[in-house]
Amino acid sequence: MIRPMKNVPSFLHKLFNQAAEAPAMPDAEYTVDELAVEAGTTVRNLRAYQDRGLLPPPERRGRVGIYNGEHLARLRLIGQLLERGYSIASIRELLEAWEQGRDLAHVLGLEQAIVGAWNLVEPTRLGFDEVQVLFGADLTDDNMDRARELGLIEFAGDHLRVLNPRVFSAGVQLYRSGIPLDALLEQFAAIRRQVEPVSAGIVRMIVEHLVNPLLSSSLPHVSELNDLNRQLLALRPLVEQVVDSELARGLQLSANQELGERVGELLKGFLKR
Repeated sequence: MIRPMKNVPSFLHKLFNQAAEAPAMPDAEYTVDELAVEAGTTVRNLRAYQDRGLLPPPERRGRVGIYNGEHLARLRLIGQLLERGYSIASIRELLEAWEQGRDLAHVLGLEQAIVGAWNLVEPTRLGFDEVQVLFGADLTDDNMDRARELGLIEFAGDHLRVLNPRVFSAGVQLYRSGIPLDALLEQFAAIRRQVEPVSAGIVRMIVEHLVNPLLSSSLPHVSELNDLNRQLLALRPLVEQVVDSELARGLQLSANQELGERVGELLKGFLKR
């Protein structure tokens, strides 16, 4: 049974739902030769699609297989996908995902390209004793719970999963410099509150100007999807460069102001002596 899908990119929604709404003649019946002619393919191809699980079997009437409009719609869909450069294996996976209600964007690799391009390094595991050595008396239950709430760690039996080793490593160095752990956690929470809206805006910009134009009207060719994947993977360091530069600028301005005021106060106190 061919059925419509929701929550998929518009080009896939249009293409697959055209097949779902077909056929114009739902009661039409075809022999294998008639179906091949109607679909603009060959009997050999039709049987190959059946053997590979792309086309449901016909209704058997004695020794004759009878196909219907849904078979024709499926064949036309397969033809369009083949014309766009999709392999038989990829088409089979798309059709299976479609029938099971799964996200076709994920099957095409778009989700992985977008999400994977921004994934952080893999989590690491540390024993509680190791973490205790790093943070000493500051490793209180409250601080542990706060770190977990912020998604920095997870409890895993007798170990901790450090979900973002880069942030954890920076936190260790800052703690060693003399900043208390609770102050670090509070500042991290503040950073996240500011960064998440900025990150959302960046992703919306990328989707609007790079992803949507490719997915808005027609099924992209495999080569176009590959190009998009590469482009998305190349964007992360560029975006990080902009964000890092702006953060450095903000730190410089704040440092000049805060340190300047503090030094000024010290000088005033010295001159009054």
